[in-house]
This record gives sequence, C-alpha cells and structure tokens, in this order.
Amino acid sequence: MAYVGAAFTGFGYSLAFPGFGVEAVRRAPPQARGLAMGAYVAFLDISLGITSPLAGLLASGWGIGAVYLGGAIAVGLSFGVALMLLRGRQAQVQYKS
Repeated sequence: MAYVGAAFTGFGYSLAFPGFGVEAVRRAPPQARGLAMGAYVAFLDISLGITSPLAGLLASGWGIGAVYLGGAIAVGLSFGVALMLLRGRQAQVQYKS
C-alpha cells in the first residue's frame, strides 16, 4: 500500500509542480522570470520541509486522521488557487480580444 501511495503522490507532484511553476513564471515580467522560478522552487522546498515534521506532530498528537484532514484541506486550498488563476487567465484572454 505504501508503494501505491508513493505512486499517487509522485503522479500528483508531476502534474502540480510544473503547472504552478509555469503560472508563476508566466505572471512575472520577462526580466524577473528566473527570480520567479527560483522563488517558486524555494518556497516549495520550504513548505515540504515544514509540512513533513508538522504531519508527524499531528499524527502523534491527534492521530493519523488529522494528517489526512490537513492534506484534504491543503488540496482544497490548492484547488481554489488553481481556479482563481484559471479565471484570471480567461478574463485576460477575453479582455485582449
């Protein structure tokens, strides 16, 4: 079961990481695109470094269900961000026409 979970995690990161990275770079001015990508990768690394120990603390304090609840909340928030970015892109395309 751990291998299946790892496969799903890898699959999810393979879709989300480049998608949000492209969006971060696309919204930056041309002269700051390298900086935007560097900041995106740095904040992703920081968030992974923080959430792993935090998930361990949640599991030890409130059980494994709290970790899954926290993950579900994070997915919901990410979905909301993706929808906002998508709506912003559609508005820009309609405005340019």
